[in-house]
Amino acid sequence: MMRFRSSLPLCVLSLAAFACRRDATFTEPAPPLAAVHWVHAVPDTGEEDFRVVDLASNAGLYDANYRAANMFYQGIEAGSRRIRIFNSSPDPAIAQQVLTELTVPFTVDQGYTLIHMGFARAGQTPARTVRVVGDNAADPGPNNVGIRLIHAGAGMGNIDVNLIRHRADTLTLPASPLIGNVAYESVGAYLAVPADVAAADSLRVVVTAAGTTAPILANVALPLGEAGDRSKNPIAGARVPGSVMTAVVVAPSVAGSATNRARPPVNTTPSAVILVDRRPPDTVP
Repeated sequence: MMRFRSSLPLCVLSLAAFACRRDATFTEPAPPLAAVHWVHAVPDTGEEDFRVVDLASNAGLYDANYRAANMFYQGIEAGSRRIRIFNSSPDPAIAQQVLTELTVPFTVDQGYTLIHMGFARAGQTPARTVRVVGDNAADPGPNNVGIRLIHAGAGMGNIDVNLIRHRADTLTLPASPLIGNVAYESVGAYLAVPADVAAADSLRVVVTAAGTTAPILANVALPLGEAGDRSKNPIAGARVPGSVMTAVVVAPSVAGSATNRARPPVNTTPSAVILVDRRPPDTVP
């Protein structure tokens, strides 16, 4: 009896170890995921952290300077996620400051673009807000790429947008723009255009004030991309049919703000942040 009792702890430990041990081939099942782009488009503040705070997640954008974004999607756990945007700083007192908090419903296998935009300074218009946009771009068709515009340029007013293929084409912009009189916060539809060929410079997004062709406010090339083959999958871009991208127009940084304190100052003119919303089909068997 004494021998039996003394062996009980060893038996319990042995069973516990067996129960906790996983087979060497065990694969942790992936949770249902949606996909997200994060964009920092607040022109009068400093670095920011975008965080999921209702559960442990790899999704987020950290130490993000103005105009920072993830060009390619990041997985995020599907469901209602609580998102906080903090000031980013090595000083804990500053890093704990919450700029905004919101709950976003993410549907499995759907794409989203979350943009922190507007002015942070009190009394400035338009005021800071977060815009969550559903993406889910369709196939642009054979030999085409897709492009969409989002106007997140606080203080820029309405704009006209054209697509060109060479830098010199800015000298002869059409009187009627491809997308005209676009208001702040507008989200355009996806447009299909022929993909570039190697002889072209590359598709470029050209922005002017509404009703004008000069001066050019922004002239931003889309990424070229890389075609796939049997050894590698394609990388989305203007020369790779099946690619779909979004151009998020962003404003100049505000003088005297943290975004403008580099020497020399950076981001002093309007621009566009390019995001990839759809990749071409895989080519690797």
